Amino acid sequence: MPKGRHKLRPSPTGKLRLIGAATRNARYTKFPRIGNAGIRSMIFAMKSVILLLLLFVLNFRAWAFEIRLSTTVPTQGDTLAVEVKGIERGNKYSCWFNAREYPIYPIEGGSLRILIGLPYNFVPGRYAVLIAEKGKGRKKRKKYELLTVNRKVFPVSYITFTAEKRKLIGSPLNKRERDLISTALKIEKKKQHWEGKFILPVQGKIVGEYGVKRIAGKEFLWSHKGVDLKVPEGTPVRAANSGEVILAEEGFYLHGKTVTIDHGQGITTIYLHLKSINVRKGDKVTKGQIIGRVGETGLATGPHLHWGLYVHGVPVDPLPWVEREY
Repeated sequence: MPKGRHKLRPSPTGKLRLIGAATRNARYTKFPRIGNAGIRSMIFAMKSVILLLLLFVLNFRAWAFEIRLSTTVPTQGDTLAVEVKGIERGNKYSCWFNAREYPIYPIEGGSLRILIGLPYNFVPGRYAVLIAEKGKGRKKRKKYELLTVNRKVFPVSYITFTAEKRKLIGSPLNKRERDLISTALKIEKKKQHWEGKFILPVQGKIVGEYGVKRIAGKEFLWSHKGVDLKVPEGTPVRAANSGEVILAEEGFYLHGKTVTIDHGQGITTIYLHLKSINVRKGDKVTKGQIIGRVGETGLATGPHLHWGLYVHGVPVDPLPWVEREY
């Protein structure tokens, strides 16, 4: 054997033995042995790692809900629709916008929906829709989507009332009417009664837009909370969508004969200045059903229908509800 070179030979004990000149002083290096117990330990460790990874993925998925806005640039008078997708069954969700919590309702497909009304006087600017999710045994997780509410220029309308009609504006009876309507608008039922797009209650010319500023003489009266549709007196008025009649009032002086329909989940429509009413409080109505006839009762300057739509008590422009589904 050449000088300085050694040969390795396994010994009966499982060690490596140096063969050569330095055999006496050489140390033995032991082969690593893996028995059945060691193999089982490795398999158990691998399974544990896989299980932990799986739990992490499932946990991440449970928290990974998604927020979708109908638009990120709404204007004053719009209805903002918020959809929460990828929710986890059993978790609790809440929605906040402009320091107010909004009701959340389930919709088809396993998602959640929130409807937010932006009135004509909503302050334009940058806002966030915040969704909070709380799972059992977990900390609350929050996500938000930003949007910009833009200003809308509303027209000005100068109107003239007769002396008799003018007296109605300052009448103490107005408070009773407003209180009754306000109470009706606070009704919030979980079941959705409306289906698809809303319809116009009458087919007529729009003579009063939503948000228009009403001025009599030099006095600002109010901003219009609905749309005025001009049609002949006696024209049938139809329910804009299915729902339940929550107010059918014959004796209002300012609003005239009034019908209010609850469509569920905070959506309400109102019909003013009617000549006659065909329904009673508590009646269930369907889309297109005749609920009354056009008149000029109350503070009206001629035969027309005032039609308004409210989202959680907030007056919004009703026309987009005719153009698209919510």
